[in-house]
Amino acid sequence: MLKKVVITILTLFILAVSGYVSSAADNDFNCTQLDEKPTDDMVKYSLDAEVNGTVSFHDIGCGIRYRNRELCAMEMISFDTSARVYDYYSSEKIEIGKAYFWLDEKNPGASVLAFSSKDTAEKFGAEKGGGEILDYTGLTDRMLR
Repeated sequence: MLKKVVITILTLFILAVSGYVSSAADNDFNCTQLDEKPTDDMVKYSLDAEVNGTVSFHDIGCGIRYRNRELCAMEMISFDTSARVYDYYSSEKIEIGKAYFWLDEKNPGASVLAFSSKDTAEKFGAEKGGGEILDYTGLTDRMLR
């Protein structure tokens, strides 16, 4: 009887630890939800949306990870219709579905950047070298991988 109890406890411990390690591996870098919208130069990297209240992130990629991993289908719809990003050059507010994004998958620490037009996104990509220009659907699909 004691042997079964010990085996059960060890099994539960191993499952708990493996879940923690798996969860930690999913966090490529520190993605935290902000208490308020970013200001100044940080706004051009940020994302905010209305999902059960306002949610703001210091990085567009963090916001998309939140959407893909934390929200149910109904909340995703709310996110998709309310999310705003900011043009990298002008800091102009853009509906997320109308923006174009530059994503550098070879550099996981690089921010996802938003642009109000495909032309300016392509210009940035040509100057920076590497990276890929995506629309919103392409970005969310790519970040599901």
